[in-house]
Amino acid sequence: MNARETVIVQDLVVGEGDSALLKALQKELESRDSYTLWLVGDMGAGKTSLVRHFLYALGLPSRTPVVSPTYTIMNEYRIGDKWYAHLDLYRATSGFSLDELGIHDIRPFRGIFVEWPEEAGETEILPPTHKIYIEPKGMEKRSYTFVSCL
Repeated sequence: MNARETVIVQDLVVGEGDSALLKALQKELESRDSYTLWLVGDMGAGKTSLVRHFLYALGLPSRTPVVSPTYTIMNEYRIGDKWYAHLDLYRATSGFSLDELGIHDIRPFRGIFVEWPEEAGETEILPPTHKIYIEPKGMEKRSYTFVSCL
């Protein structure tokens, strides 16, 4: 791997210290013109929850629901004049094509969050600029490892 590994937060208790994690992610990701963050973790690890809290921290109104795009494949969110995409490729098959979804034709996204990127085999179309590995540590803790792939 040609990545520079940076552990931002490890063994974070859910609900405690979230703002520190979100600020660190925001500082790294939002300093770029655009980014693609792969969220890696088992089912129920907290991938969608992390995206939800991150988008709210960026200014998405809390009344806007941020839910897993498992069945829609992609949800889009607008914050000010910037657009963000949240993809869940868990149900994707090897014949699935993000180009057919039109992700590159719709609009330029500031940030793209991808759950289950390995399922669709789309590493060339949506290469990550960053990855975050989420590992549950019991019922209320998560270990986060943030990796820059630049």
